[in-house]
Amino acid sequence: MAQLNSVISSILRDIISAQHEANMYSLALSDTYGKDGQAKDFQLPNIMVSDMELELKYGVKSASESQQQFNIQYDKFRKFLKELAMEISKVAITSVVSTVTNSQIDRKEIDIHFFNRLKGEEPLQREFQAFLSRNLRNAFRNNLYDAVDISNGMARTDLLIAKFMDVIRKKFLYDTDLNNLFAGEDGAFLREEAESNVQTVITGLVEKLAKDANFKKLKSFPQLDVAITADELASMPEEAIHTFKLKFSPRSYAISQLDDDEFVEDFVMK
Repeated sequence: MAQLNSVISSILRDIISAQHEANMYSLALSDTYGKDGQAKDFQLPNIMVSDMELELKYGVKSASESQQQFNIQYDKFRKFLKELAMEISKVAITSVVSTVTNSQIDRKEIDIHFFNRLKGEEPLQREFQAFLSRNLRNAFRNNLYDAVDISNGMARTDLLIAKFMDVIRKKFLYDTDLNNLFAGEDGAFLREEAESNVQTVITGLVEKLAKDANFKKLKSFPQLDVAITADELASMPEEAIHTFKLKFSPRSYAISQLDDDEFVEDFVMK
């Protein structure tokens, strides 16, 4: 006795595995032919599993108890991430501006001018906050699925904090426009202080907002125990036999990831 979902998933896995093995064998031949040079340009077959349609006949023997399955609501998580990034950008700017403007180190007015503007000009603050928020969200474009623990549907706060801090360093604290401000031993100390302060507030905010956020959705599905062999189907009445049509259409996907440094744009901190 077999379950219908196991049979169908097995067929799909076999098709994908066949395509993969054909690709690997073709690649191995390419390496072999290229070793001595004489057959380097020998043309190899291009293996491609095209559209495929299968018909599976099965008879339902029984329906077992419903089994709970779950999926992660990534659309809901994207919305959460967008709102979180906006809040993170706001508290990060407030924290860094406070650290810099309250510092006692001796700096020219031009070196801290951007922070004085952030403190006093709301349009500039909104513009920089939107810029930072976009970069915070964009940092997850290649690893969004890693940011949610699929076992419990909770956000991985450690990954969120690490990615957010990485963006804040690259797009704010270590921006070359601020080299004069953070120059020298006292400047390096100021940057370390600003980084430590912003990490503290970000950690607290992420843990607070993610505490009750869950992106796991449970569903219940009945499990069908089916007969699929010719001998089993021969002993069943015709009206108990069903046909499942399966169409397989291969698709190409880009699996390479872009470098994390390739965020959107830079912000001129003048």
